[in-house]
Amino acid sequence: MKASIITIVLFYIIVFIIGVAIQDFIFPWGGVAESHLKPIYMGLIVLSGLIVGCTVYLADALKESRTIQDNQ
Repeated sequence: MKASIITIVLFYIIVFIIGVAIQDFIFPWGGVAESHLKPIYMGLIVLSGLIVGCTVYLADALKESRTIQDNQ
C-alpha cells in the first residue's frame, strides 16, 4: 500500500508540477488547451498506483507460497 501511495504522489508531482514547468520549453508554440486531458492524466496516475500495488501484492504472495513449500 505504501508503494502505491508513493507512486501516485510522485507521478502526480511529475505530471502536474514538473511537467507544467517544462512544457513551455518542450512546446513553445502553444497548441491546444490541455485542460480536457487532465482526467486522462489523473487516470494514468491511478493506473500507475494500481500497477505498483498489484505487483507488490503478487510479489508478497509468491514469497509466502515459496516459504510454505520450503516448510513442507
